[in-house]
Parts: sequence; C-alpha cells; structure tokens
Amino acid sequence: MTTIRMTMIRRLALKVLDAAARHAAPGTRDWVTAMSREMDFIENDWAALWWALGSTRILFKRQHVPLADLSGVPRAAQCLVNRIRVRTRNGCVATTIVFVAYIGFIFTLPGSMQRVGSGLVAVSMLYMAYQIYARRAGASPLENDSAAWAGFYRTELERQRDFHRGLWFWSRLAVSLPSFILFCVGGAIARPADARDYDAMLAVFILLGIWSVPLNLGRARKYQRWLDDLEALQK
Repeated sequence: MTTIRMTMIRRLALKVLDAAARHAAPGTRDWVTAMSREMDFIENDWAALWWALGSTRILFKRQHVPLADLSGVPRAAQCLVNRIRVRTRNGCVATTIVFVAYIGFIFTLPGSMQRVGSGLVAVSMLYMAYQIYARRAGASPLENDSAAWAGFYRTELERQRDFHRGLWFWSRLAVSLPSFILFCVGGAIARPADARDYDAMLAVFILLGIWSVPLNLGRARKYQRWLDDLEALQK
C-alpha cells in the first residue's frame, strides 16, 4: 500500500512540473526542465513533490528571460496568443456586465447627473470592449515555417505593445475615468446621505486610474523587450 501511495506522489510531482513547463513564460521552460531533471536524484517522494511545487514559483515571477534561439518562437507565439484570448474573453465578459448594470442605472437612479454619468459609463464600456476585441489574437500560421512564425509573433507583440501605450491606452483612460467621476458626483448630489460612499467610490476609481498608468506602460515595455529579443535572434 505504501509503495502505491508513494508512486502516486511521485506521479503527482511529475504532473506539477509538466504543468509548470506548459504555462511558464517564454524563455523559462528550460529552467523548469532542469528542475525536472534534478528531481530524478531525489529519492524521497514527498521531497520530490515539494521540489516540484517549488518550481511553480516561476509562474508568478515577471523576470525577463530572452529566447535562446528561433526554435522557441512558435511556442512563445502560441503562449502569447493564449494569454490574449483569455484577456479578450474575460475583458468582453467584464465590460458587458458593467454595461448592462449601468444601462439599468439610467432608468432607476433619481439624479439626472448620475443618469448621464451612467450612460457615459455604459458608452465607455462599449469603447473598451471594442478596443479589446480589435486587439484580439490573429490566426496562427498553418505552416511549420520559422519565418512565418517569427513574422506572426512580431505582429502580435507590436499590437499588444500599442494596446498598452499611446492613443489606445490614453483614450481608454480619457473615456472611462471622467464618466465614473460624473456618476459619483451626481450620486453624491442626488443623495447627500450616501455622499461618503460615493466619495469612497470616487477615490477608488481615481486610484485605479493612476495605478493603470504604470501598469500599462510597464506591459508595453515588456512587449518591446520581447520585440528586441526577436530582432536580435533574427540578426
């Protein structure tokens, strides 16, 4: 019974390492593979499991690890496409929920300013959904050609970089933040008893808006680093 149980533990450790390798960021797969090889020398199954669990920390690190050669480009491109598809799905769902909620506020809230703010928030969600959908992932190359994959990867990186900076980003901020501010100010005027709650909401919206600036610009720089890596490999 003990042997079967320990074998299952070892099998679980291998599955953990395999999952970490599949979901690791581009360029970090070699690190996980090395950990998998190291685990072969760990005799105790429980120690092997803890070793495998330790490898999952690579999923939460944002360290920059460049690609070793062009052979890793197809995998890196597919990982990027998977992340974009998740963002597209989650972003469209979230903006749809907020849009429906604020459309309902137009017909239920008492203050005219707050109703106008609700309508503007709904419009800003439509604009945000449009941007998310417009920057969705393109179709992957069908042929197993390194040049085709490199071109596809470059195009997707440029599209995502531009999504997080310049006109795409600042227009999202310019459309959404004032709408929420008008909604909160209108609510505080229409219902003075709830003014503190609206002040707190307004503070949260402003803080989120400020926080989104370094967040998006940092992501734009990350995609630019990946573009620089790709260009260096192609040279």
